[in-house]
Amino acid sequence: MTVDAFWVRHGESTWNRAGVMQGQKPWPALTARGERQALSAAEELAPHRPTRVVSSDLNRAAHTARIIGTHLEVPVVLTPLLRERHWGVFEGRPTAEGERHEATLATDEPVPQGESRDDVADRIRRLFPSLSAMDGPVVVVTHGDVIREALRLWAVDGGRAPANGCLIRLGHHLDAHSTRSRHP
Repeated sequence: MTVDAFWVRHGESTWNRAGVMQGQKPWPALTARGERQALSAAEELAPHRPTRVVSSDLNRAAHTARIIGTHLEVPVVLTPLLRERHWGVFEGRPTAEGERHEATLATDEPVPQGESRDDVADRIRRLFPSLSAMDGPVVVVTHGDVIREALRLWAVDGGRAPANGCLIRLGHHLDAHSTRSRHP
């Protein structure tokens, strides 16, 4: 199975700007800057002629995906498999609190009342067969921790989540990969 996918982190949200851990909270909306980041990603993706956009169903990612899909004139498919990591008790609290706690955990240890990094990686693995069945390049719009775990799965630096609006190309055949990253 081979996938040529452009992974895009959703544009800046109101909670990103405020430094608040979003996790799976559905409502943080994109800022005007986040909408511009989505349009910029769409413009950069256009020459690659993607055939569809597959996105997290959380508002900030879905809004980013709709901007990209509209600009590229391709369908947008939403899936809960691309949702951000569930940050449990840290959702709605300062991002730094969750990050400090996470630094003490192994990848298979969940945050209290939330998910582990390995849980997120398992969701990505479950999505892979459907991505592999799609023709042409695919745009995957999701969240920072999901992209971080995708990079870890394919043995690329998975230590940090990419910036909002960041575009990363992952072409892989399960055990092989190539990447290119652009930060706005």
